[in-house]
Amino acid sequence: MKKIKVQKETIEKNVNIIKFALIVLAISIFACQPYLNNMLIYTHDLGYHLNRIMQISENINIGVFPSLIHSGLLHNLGYANSLFYPEIFIYIPAILMSIFHFHVLTVYKIFLIIITFFTFITTFISTKGIFKKRGVAWLASILYIFALYRLTDIYVRGALGEILSFIFIPLIFYGLYEIIFGENKKWWIISIALFGIANSHVLTFAMLIPIILLICLFNIDKIFKDKKRLLNLFIAAGIAVVLCIGFFIPMFEQKLNDEFYIDGQTIESSEVVKERSLSLSMMLGSNIKSGYAVDSSTRSDGMSEGIGAILLILAGLILCRKGLNYKENRFEIQLFILGIFSYFMTTKFFPWEWFKFLNVLQFAFRLNFIPTICFTLVGAHSFYEVVTNKRDSVIILSVVILLISGYVLSSVNLNFNPDIYHSFNVLVDPPNEIGNSEYLPVNTDLEDLKLYNINNKEKNIEFTQVGSKIEFEYNEKDLEFEVSVPLIYYKGYKATILDEEGNKTELEVAKNEENAHVLLKSDKKITGTITVEYKMTLVQAICYTISALALISLIVYIIIIYKKNK
Repeated sequence: MKKIKVQKETIEKNVNIIKFALIVLAISIFACQPYLNNMLIYTHDLGYHLNRIMQISENINIGVFPSLIHSGLLHNLGYANSLFYPEIFIYIPAILMSIFHFHVLTVYKIFLIIITFFTFITTFISTKGIFKKRGVAWLASILYIFALYRLTDIYVRGALGEILSFIFIPLIFYGLYEIIFGENKKWWIISIALFGIANSHVLTFAMLIPIILLICLFNIDKIFKDKKRLLNLFIAAGIAVVLCIGFFIPMFEQKLNDEFYIDGQTIESSEVVKERSLSLSMMLGSNIKSGYAVDSSTRSDGMSEGIGAILLILAGLILCRKGLNYKENRFEIQLFILGIFSYFMTTKFFPWEWFKFLNVLQFAFRLNFIPTICFTLVGAHSFYEVVTNKRDSVIILSVVILLISGYVLSSVNLNFNPDIYHSFNVLVDPPNEIGNSEYLPVNTDLEDLKLYNINNKEKNIEFTQVGSKIEFEYNEKDLEFEVSVPLIYYKGYKATILDEEGNKTELEVAKNEENAHVLLKSDKKITGTITVEYKMTLVQAICYTISALALISLIVYIIIIYKKNK
């Protein structure tokens, strides 16, 4: 009888999980409704991210993994996107594209739905973990995925890295709460969150580190009062470092080895950043002002740069709560203050001229993710605490948010273009293919597409290329061996020559300072079949292995703990 009862409870639990997942999926699809057609909304960075997906897919198709060089870009000169811009999660749409032969625009739309789905899930888990109330978790999740700044990222900016980071941002605050205020058992939450953000968007990661340190500083008394909390905080930080070195160390290896355009760019003056900060009308605006179809004549460069009135109003309800005090609501009050201050930083009233090091942000509105998550958590809980009929009130407000969000999404300009899937080259061709060219070595010549001995530039050498691999026959016996290969130089290129006797010899690979291409050198006058290909550096291989083993070990640990507790 007991066994039957347990089986019944298990079946009921699984049914509820399926119901929950289907509801979340429906809400996620609704949030992506402007894309449920054969049209494409032009966004600022869309072409850059579509190229990332396509290049990884093409490398998968030819058996190149991991996809460190996007070899099809820049007339096949190759661009090392993966070494400077995290791409782990971009493999999801790329694999869909390779397996099912979907169009890149189709997989992009599917990917947005997947991201929205998991953003809802992590927000629900985080909010429920902090406030222990399912109604608050539902409300916060709906508020978060329909937050104006997140929708603007999707439909105006096309900032795929930031959109991905929204999945993990709630887990940062849940992880901090768990260690500092909670049961202090799930210390690993913040480690996974930092890994996810580091492999989504580096700038968001950089902005979150001081926030984490600030919250720890605000609660240093509680951390040092319980040595186990301090220990787990250090363990979580240590694991996060190990998980993240797979991206950061290989990136720093490249930057230490060469100079790139991103290194030489001057940071814009504080006055420019201040001009891009928000006016009062922008702060309170709740409409997506731009977003338009490719080849449309209705392009508008305006965009909403605030977080919307709904979040501001709901967060303000914290001031209406009875019995609110710092001792019992310490974390929540800290989030409220953090949200207010970070939102103030996006305005024209913030003294940007005093903080010139922050000009790396370029746009003040990049800080909007902080008040978005802070006001989401505070606003959802405050509304729940203020109303009397909690269940019905949460349902009614959720429906209102969905209706308002539907109206906001309807303001995204879509002009019917039945041929959009055949005329989107305007997005993925130059100059959109590599964004602002930040990761090009200085002095890169994008017009020099020939292979030649630099001692006789007039004579071109025929070659074949598959991905980042080039092969050619070299028969110049009378010239010093210095061959310029039409591949942009990044540390990791290897070259070998196979002579007529079948002996294989490794060649010296350097940077051609004249065009920033791969330069092959040898002290001997040699002939034979030469192969040039990008291989992992030793540093890359070690770091990728360490991070992968650490991630697998952490997942195994979590599963063991889960089963033990169950």
